[in-house]
Amino acid sequence: RGPVDHVHGVLGELGARLLVDGAAVRPGHPMLLAEHGGSRHHRRFVAGLPGNPLAAVAGFVTLVRPLLRRLAGLDGAGPGAPSHFLPLGDAVRTHPTDTRLVPVSFTDARAVPLRFTGPAMLRGLALADGLAVVPPGGGVVALGAGQRVEVLPV
Repeated sequence: RGPVDHVHGVLGELGARLLVDGAAVRPGHPMLLAEHGGSRHHRRFVAGLPGNPLAAVAGFVTLVRPLLRRLAGLDGAGPGAPSHFLPLGDAVRTHPTDTRLVPVSFTDARAVPLRFTGPAMLRGLALADGLAVVPPGGGVVALGAGQRVEVLPV
């Protein structure tokens, strides 16, 4: 939420029910999901994604795509499957309290972290095959090369 964020107010005026109001992920933490009207068999959702490109893709991959798959009755393997696990190609820094979603390329059956991955940068995103899910550090500064991580396809 920022000083010029009018989404919450508008959703409130419409009577939408807020289901997700932010997530402990970087990038992508200001995402939201609301349900508005509809019936039990015809539900309507509103997704709000961050403005920066990488953060918006992270929000789509972690919030919108799973919702769409669920609504379509898709589970398990197949196109757009939820995730798989690969060893890291290089060490990755952790965040003290939030899960990091790190753009990676798939090289020699490893998830290699990309450079140029600030939330507003397109280069790392354009080269990414997936987002490595790096759990909060809790005192651990980095995950080492070779450590297996969950990777979400982009």
